[in-house]
Amino acid sequence: MDARSILQLPIAHRRTFIAFLIALCAVIVLCDIFLFPPDSRLSGYAQALASAVIVSLIMYWIVISFIPSQQNTQTLQQVEPKDITAEFEALLSEATRWRYTGNFGRYLRGKVLPTLAIKPNMQISVSIIDPQDELLCNSHAEYRNKINSIDKGRHFDATIVALEVIVTIIHCAWYVTNKNVSIELFLLSMFDPLRIDSSDSAMILTVEDRRRPALKITNEHFMYNHFDLQMRFERQQGRELPLQKFSHCTSISAITEADVREFLTSINMQDLCEKLTPGKIAEACREVRNPYED
Repeated sequence: MDARSILQLPIAHRRTFIAFLIALCAVIVLCDIFLFPPDSRLSGYAQALASAVIVSLIMYWIVISFIPSQQNTQTLQQVEPKDITAEFEALLSEATRWRYTGNFGRYLRGKVLPTLAIKPNMQISVSIIDPQDELLCNSHAEYRNKINSIDKGRHFDATIVALEVIVTIIHCAWYVTNKNVSIELFLLSMFDPLRIDSSDSAMILTVEDRRRPALKITNEHFMYNHFDLQMRFERQQGRELPLQKFSHCTSISAITEADVREFLTSINMQDLCEKLTPGKIAEACREVRNPYED
């Protein structure tokens, strides 16, 4: 193993390597003192070997003192498209809190909520676009129609965008009422092509275009705090929705038109409910799935 390979080892492995050298040096010295006759050839070999080990340790300490930390290469990672799903699985498996800022929240409702709802004391924060802002929904629809999204040719308009957001809102409300999950939901007055999914240990930044890689940032990197602060300010500037008034029902597939109408009326979205129709909203809620599972 060359010097570069040793320096690129994880810290735990490097510590083990150093401990091995120290133990080897100690064994050689003890053998020289108690086993080898003074001024013998074996004693000379032992002293030379011990000296070489000591010099190696000193040189290692000098070299490592002048080499920049490798932390940034480990805490800021580009994730290729084929690896994004696995990175999300790993992040979800250890999450105790989750924060999301995005637009529709389809992956949130199709994967994140079902995965995290079974964990005790789970706290989730969701920031998505305001479905009552028709100009915002139309702008986002135009953006969606220009990119290589997961929808494979589906044409978006303001109505479809509003429907997608409403479905996410209803899913969040269902989990609050029926799974006792703590969810804060905020509506934003602007959309951002960049989506952020964050736990306490790391965050993953993605875009809708499936050809683009993602960016994973651990909480040891300074950019984690910057993006976390951005998400916090977005929540403060957004409009929080109460989610506690959804009906009790056994499953999302059991959501009815009456459930939809009653809840959307309770959060002052009855006009949008009538425009989209309770039947279409309920059907979209029941048919929801993870958009990235194919």
